[in-house]
Amino acid sequence: MSTSLKATFGIVLMALGGLKTWLHMGTLPVLSLPMCNGKVLNVPLSQGSFFEQAHCWGCYALAAGAGIVLFAGYQALRERRSVAIRMD
Repeated sequence: MSTSLKATFGIVLMALGGLKTWLHMGTLPVLSLPMCNGKVLNVPLSQGSFFEQAHCWGCYALAAGAGIVLFAGYQALRERRSVAIRMD
């Protein structure tokens, strides 16, 4: 896989992870259960800490995307240096 493709994949993964985390953090802490008679039972969830509320797969996707982008940047820098050494 080329370095630019890795970087693009990492950026997309970071964007999706950030979007999922943002949407997850913006939801109301209420569980809505539809009942048989057509009514909805709203059960309030506990107000946990920031890290309990922010916990979803978006955080992991954001971190993995950042790691991929950093690795792709390192590879691009290494390739550039090897070309410069060969030209000397």
